Amino acid sequence: MPKILLVDDEEIFCGLLAEMLRSHGHEVLTANGGKEALKLFREHHPQLTVLDFRMPEMDGLEVLRQIHADDPKAAVMMLTAWGSDEIEQQARQHGALDFLSKQLTYDSIVTAVESAKKDPAKLYVPGSVLLVADSDKEANLFEPFLRNKGVSLRVARGAKEALTLVSDELPELIALNTDLTTGADPTQAGPKMTAREFILALNKMRYPGKLIVMGSSADHAELAQASKLGPASHLQNPVTPYRLLVAIQFAIPNMSRTEPKPLR
Repeated sequence: MPKILLVDDEEIFCGLLAEMLRSHGHEVLTANGGKEALKLFREHHPQLTVLDFRMPEMDGLEVLRQIHADDPKAAVMMLTAWGSDEIEQQARQHGALDFLSKQLTYDSIVTAVESAKKDPAKLYVPGSVLLVADSDKEANLFEPFLRNKGVSLRVARGAKEALTLVSDELPELIALNTDLTTGADPTQAGPKMTAREFILALNKMRYPGKLIVMGSSADHAELAQASKLGPASHLQNPVTPYRLLVAIQFAIPNMSRTEPKPLR
């Protein structure tokens, strides 16, 4: 039977949350420290690990790092009594699927855990990339090259189409051209969505993946919003297909790699 591993040094909180999960029919293992958590993880291979961020013996980030060293596809959610954008960004950089506050009710935490346990892949599709292009010309420049190099790729012509694709299936990484043209949208009513509006929409929906921003200049307000999403990098336009491939491989280290040669 699939198991949930619950890790928290606060024994009362850990025990109460474990009992709540068991009352919903889940098999739950508990650990009150990082070393014990790693031992249980390696013995039982739980379907989902719910991990406290701050623990005295070994903090949650180190436990998360070691879990993903053992199993890069392991589903891990983080818990914290207090948090910040920086802490959440660190957790996502180390592969956390979600970041939950202990200030939530037990029922809310249980609901979030059940959702992730039911189908953690729905949080995002591992190894998948969404390219948000400004035109068919740009899409045609990148798409054949990246697909040929084994990238699992979808392409959106503009931010509105990209937001629809993100809602349908979350990519692990979004490559966004921030030099999107503005004006009327010929495919939909109203004006085109700007790159900044798209990034704000991703923040609002708590997009859990990574972001590559491509732009002719560094818009600090745009980059500040992008950094709230978690791991993000900025590439100066014009970006070559090979340069984007390298950035994607760096952002998704477990992606199947070939030996690409620079375009001439």
